[in-house]
Amino acid sequence: MAKLEFSKTHKIAFLDRDGVINKSNINKGYIGYVKNFKWMPGAIKTIKYLNDLKYKVVVVSNQSGIARGYFKMRDVYILHGYIQKELEKNQTRIDKFLFCPYHKDGVIKKYRKNSNLRKPKNGMFKRIDKIWKVDKKKSFMIGDQKTDMGFAKKSNIKGFMYRSNNLYKFVKKINFIK
Repeated sequence: MAKLEFSKTHKIAFLDRDGVINKSNINKGYIGYVKNFKWMPGAIKTIKYLNDLKYKVVVVSNQSGIARGYFKMRDVYILHGYIQKELEKNQTRIDKFLFCPYHKDGVIKKYRKNSNLRKPKNGMFKRIDKIWKVDKKKSFMIGDQKTDMGFAKKSNIKGFMYRSNNLYKFVKKINFIK
């Protein structure tokens, strides 16, 4: 008799980047360089807390600064490498970074387009769901914009609007996280 296999699902903490894990009041909110990156108070502790609770931590971020010509794709990769190294110093990690470099009004031709990756669309969610089957009941999105909440709604997960000054204190108040 054949053995039945059930696909494992994963609880995912989707986090916006600018305005959630880092301050976004620098360079008009276009953060593409390490020199402009400033951790949000409590962000590293939050990521470690979520890792300890066995969440996969995924950053999903609109990065139209690439399409607008403010910085290049490689600058974002360098920045994400820096973030990961800083987290490793604290025995924690982000499991995956996804971002959308496209914008319909971009000045860089190859990035000037509509994309299903751009929040509030949920193309980034669909990519993660192909990698790790997402447990929608246990997964959530934390963002600081309406587009983040739209992403959560379209992905059929809970969305939490972050408008605080300490990410860890905010996350500890979310009582369904276990």
